[in-house]
Amino acid sequence: MPPSNEASEPAVLVLGVKGFLEGESRLLRLGEELIVGRGRAADLSVKRAPKFTARPDRLELARSERFLSVSRRHVRIQFLHPGLVEIEDLSSNGTFVDGRRVDRVGLTDLRARPHDINLGGVELLRLEWRGTPPGSPPPPGKPIL
Repeated sequence: MPPSNEASEPAVLVLGVKGFLEGESRLLRLGEELIVGRGRAADLSVKRAPKFTARPDRLELARSERFLSVSRRHVRIQFLHPGLVEIEDLSSNGTFVDGRRVDRVGLTDLRARPHDINLGGVELLRLEWRGTPPGSPPPPGKPIL
């Protein structure tokens, strides 16, 4: 079960909603980053996802165009401070945030609404705010850009 919105420490939930990462999740705390991709070295790896490893045809699938459209290191998600989450495309196949291709983008409204990140057209992640309730001011000394 995902963490409650009522937690006191600001956090960002990265949730797989489509593809092999569906059902996978990671919680980013302030100052943390997450690398997502198909490589085993990625923090959130398509190749290590249970939906992929359980497939009997995973060896053939790993060579397919669909699977290879997600780069080994596809995207970096950084929780820089309570008012800013940065998304950086590390791939050659494209990263899309809310349907728009991005190289690097800062999300400043995550408290107000979730955002979708599409990797190579096959994996879909959702970013959701966790921590202080939406609309709460940031902790003292943490300005919102």
